[in-house]
Amino acid sequence: MIDSAIMALILTIFVVLFVSVHAFLDIKMFRANKLKLKSKLKSKPEKSSNHFLIPQWAKITAFVPSVVFWILFLASPLLFYTGVHIEFTPVLMRCPQENVVQGAGLLLLLMGIVLADWGRISRGVIAPSLEMPERYALCTQGAYKIVRHPMYVSYSLFFVGLPLVFLNPLLALCIVGIPGYYRIAQEEERVLTNRFGEQYSEYQKEVGMFWPKF
Repeated sequence: MIDSAIMALILTIFVVLFVSVHAFLDIKMFRANKLKLKSKLKSKPEKSSNHFLIPQWAKITAFVPSVVFWILFLASPLLFYTGVHIEFTPVLMRCPQENVVQGAGLLLLLMGIVLADWGRISRGVIAPSLEMPERYALCTQGAYKIVRHPMYVSYSLFFVGLPLVFLNPLLALCIVGIPGYYRIAQEEERVLTNRFGEQYSEYQKEVGMFWPKF
């Protein structure tokens, strides 16, 4: 098992890398949305084709593992530094290569953070939530040239990496979030295809959904 103090330091760096980028862009997005709030309230309702019809099971299977991940990820520096993670997660993977397993988990988390940060910077402050905003522009640059859904791919990496970092097989249950996000991505693509037509169809041919095309 990698020394707890070293793990705490590495995970602190990971948390800072993620939070610093997303917090900055979240503040910018909040300000942009605040300025457009009045005009949005006065505007006519958008067409139903702009609304995401996401199944309830997909919302639940994506949301619950995400909450588990964020609680443990944000608390991980403290959990490892104090050694509480051993008591907090009593079910540990016992294998002769525990360092390698944790190292692989850290690598997956780092890949997810880099992809999430890159995707967020590429996308900017405009993002769909329950429906596709009229001012939404198709993003095909940066991380979106690698995969069509970098944020959801990053969550997939998080869900696989987390149980390896904590050496806890129970956390592997977070993997059920992957099909949830995949279904959400499929629904987003339906709306994007309706919105952008041939432009998005060509983008689908060139860039993979969750896996890069080579």
